[in-house]
Amino acid sequence: MSKTGHSDAGIRRPKPADIPVSMVVAAPPGTARPSSNPSPASMEVSTHKLFAPPIYPGAVRRRVILDRVLQDNSLRVTVLQGPAGHGKSTTLQQIKTAHEARGWRTAWLTLDDADNDPRRFESHMRALVGLMRGGAAHPEADAAWVGDAPPDLANWMLDSLSGMETHASIFLDEFQALRNDAILRFFRFLLSRLPAHAHVFIGSRSLPEIGLATLLVNRMATVLRADDLRFTPGEVTQFFAESKDLRVSAEEVGAIYRRTEGWPAGLQLFRLGLGSPEVRTSLVDPEDHGPRELAEYLTDNVVTLQSPRIQEFLFKTSLLRRLSAPLCAAVTGFDDAQDILEQLERSGLFVRALDSDNRWFKYHGLFSSFLADSLHRSSESEVVSVHERAARWYLAQHLPEEAIYHALSCRNFSLAAAILSDWSSRLISNAELITLERWYDRLPFDHVANRPVLAIKAAYSLMFLRRRAKLRPLVDLMNQHAGCGDILQTTSPDLCRAMARLLFEDDLHAALDIIDRPEVLQQEVSGFPAFELGAACNVLSFGRIAAGDFEGARKSLMLARAHSERGAGSFVMGYTTAVSGARLIVQGKLNEAIERYRADMLAQHAPLDKSFAPAVMAAAQIWALYEANDLAALEPLCAQFQRGISECVTLDFIALAYVSISRMHDARGRSAEAQEVLDELERMGHDSHLDRLVSLADWERVRRAVLAGELDRATALAKRIAPVCPPLNPQWIYMADDMEGEAFGRIRLAIAHHDHALASQLIARERARQTGRVYRDIRLCVFEALMLHDKGSPNGAHRSLRKALQLARPGRYVRCFLDEGRAIVSMLREEYQHFLQSADDGQAPPDPDRDFIELLLAASGTDLGQPRCRHHLTDPLSEREKEMLQFLANGVANKEIASRLFVSENTVKFHLKNIYSKLGVSGRVQAINAARTLRLVS
Repeated sequence: MSKTGHSDAGIRRPKPADIPVSMVVAAPPGTARPSSNPSPASMEVSTHKLFAPPIYPGAVRRRVILDRVLQDNSLRVTVLQGPAGHGKSTTLQQIKTAHEARGWRTAWLTLDDADNDPRRFESHMRALVGLMRGGAAHPEADAAWVGDAPPDLANWMLDSLSGMETHASIFLDEFQALRNDAILRFFRFLLSRLPAHAHVFIGSRSLPEIGLATLLVNRMATVLRADDLRFTPGEVTQFFAESKDLRVSAEEVGAIYRRTEGWPAGLQLFRLGLGSPEVRTSLVDPEDHGPRELAEYLTDNVVTLQSPRIQEFLFKTSLLRRLSAPLCAAVTGFDDAQDILEQLERSGLFVRALDSDNRWFKYHGLFSSFLADSLHRSSESEVVSVHERAARWYLAQHLPEEAIYHALSCRNFSLAAAILSDWSSRLISNAELITLERWYDRLPFDHVANRPVLAIKAAYSLMFLRRRAKLRPLVDLMNQHAGCGDILQTTSPDLCRAMARLLFEDDLHAALDIIDRPEVLQQEVSGFPAFELGAACNVLSFGRIAAGDFEGARKSLMLARAHSERGAGSFVMGYTTAVSGARLIVQGKLNEAIERYRADMLAQHAPLDKSFAPAVMAAAQIWALYEANDLAALEPLCAQFQRGISECVTLDFIALAYVSISRMHDARGRSAEAQEVLDELERMGHDSHLDRLVSLADWERVRRAVLAGELDRATALAKRIAPVCPPLNPQWIYMADDMEGEAFGRIRLAIAHHDHALASQLIARERARQTGRVYRDIRLCVFEALMLHDKGSPNGAHRSLRKALQLARPGRYVRCFLDEGRAIVSMLREEYQHFLQSADDGQAPPDPDRDFIELLLAASGTDLGQPRCRHHLTDPLSEREKEMLQFLANGVANKEIASRLFVSENTVKFHLKNIYSKLGVSGRVQAINAARTLRLVS
């Protein structure tokens, strides 16, 4: 709180250099504006949100609160929770200043409704950390950060905070604005893992859902509630003692305290209103008013004390969420708006600066709401006029979000729809889909329907957010206009309809019938039409893979990449990467797919809610990592992206990811968790009316029952599975069916029932459908080996197994062997014993074959008896050798170890040779068994 008539002297304001100049800023006229297609690294940052409230002379130091907060540095999280007007922002700023006096690094962020879009939120959190890491003192420290998007915001922030050599405190005000589940989950993760020298202070009107109960139990957090934030009698006395010109008696101070109960906003209103005789007289009135009635009464009196011109200014500008002189001049007609704003700030009329050079200001929400309510009661036409002028002004300054807000506030839906239609291209390209959805929801549908371009862009947003119910009216609208208009001059309803057919109806054939038009897909366009063509080419690539046309798929993916680059479609590019890797997996190039996914995940901007590009890329990578048996890398990826995958990717990638996650839990011995994942997959299928998802979940249950020896249950389950409409072309194979589905399920059941003729027939039929699907061929060879083994034909069984090994070894496929149970592991042991016998006879096969079988057996946990393990080390292992040994235990291949450690494959072999020597073993499996015996690995 400040006293009347203070000047700017002593106000601490950060210098302009406090804000990295490379950021794109939503700012007043004359500042840099974002390009139409900004890169992820140049997402818009509203610098006023990073500006802490200034500390004014005469403000009462909240000594009791400061002592409580500052005496215990072990607390990681402090929440100031109370209704509007309880001084949360002022108190947070005082804590911030105290920390800066101690030499701590600090940063401030005021949150608002726009931060519920994960892309917007992440851009501001990155800016927050950037200021803390560098700021004005070390601008060069942020040079590398500005261009790099963290692949995982929470871990990136934790790494950044952990790397600081001093205490660091983050201040987050207006936290109640956050409602997005993904963002709240982010905070639960972040706050539970803060390093000891990092502290987060939160101001919120409601208790935030950030896992406070656990933090409080673990003594990591404290909460200051409304009663804690109220002024004490001593602070109230000090507050009015600073206003000597008011001559407030001790009795009056006592009466004010009783009326306000120390409520900071009420005290400030009393200080401003004591110039009114009516207010002074009211102090002897025994009638007790609630906070709202008291605030409204005092506000009326405070405003009455102002000149008519200032009153007009206050009422009209109270409708603005932010104030600048040009904006205020536009809505009031006053040419001295800057002087008035600075005068209001100096007089303490609940106006504070939002930047260092007094270009933007803001009213306290409590004060502005009462002023706005008064204006609504007195002149609704004036309200409409102010909002209309503000909308036009913001539109002229290329600030669409504020323009839409004011257009909607005056019910100018046509203007709002026009603004959103123009802005939506950039929103979609930047994956700010939640922002687009938020404003779309506030528009009457007929205003969207009258703008086909907006309808199509909104449909894309809702498709990728999987908002089925909201999307339906838009799809119906586009179906009415199918084939109308010149495609891609602005946008195409047909391409959008095709995407909807794939995502929501699982009708790839229908989508391709619309999309597969070379004269359209090969156009050289830019902007949003290029985004659309990029998405369409991804769908076409998906169809080419299903048809087994891998070269056609490659060309379509190259075209998709080119279109996405021209259209700045970051998350469409994510689909391109996912499908590109899937094509490699199907073709037997698993290692190459994993390397591509890893590189692209690092390069790809990953929004906080794990939607869009990162989610589909994660789904594909989960499948790849599972097949490679890299469970150590897989598990955190599942935890991070599983929910996002369920919300925003295509059916096949959902199925591949969820089946992989379920099998991972089984491999880790977590049967109940594996079943829960399948239950969730089935629920998604029912909720989305995607029968193929339900079928895939059921066939995976059949596989688990067969492997558990529950043949009767497996058979009963299979009989209850509803048939799924097959592809129109029986030769087509959907991607998810390469991992699991009816074809493999029926082969597995036939073998389990010892129906070898049926099993052989089913295997031959599947082989005849397509060629070149190496991943599928491996699976079929494994089934054939199992069938011949069960039939009592060991030589034929081993020939089929060797064929599978030959196909799988170059890509290092692991789980497609192990997931078929003990019989295949037993056959692998026999193959390995054959290798050992051949080595003893001097007829050793090539090392790669032996290494691959050792890899498979190690992944299966097979104990080969440790024939040469000494149960002790001849020499201690180096740190590098211990690291290598852990990779061995996780079943990681030599080439992959080399890639992760940034060394050559020969270097890996050199270290492995030393490890084998020190353990007294001759290969991978023996090394792992020996290491486990010696407790060198878990």
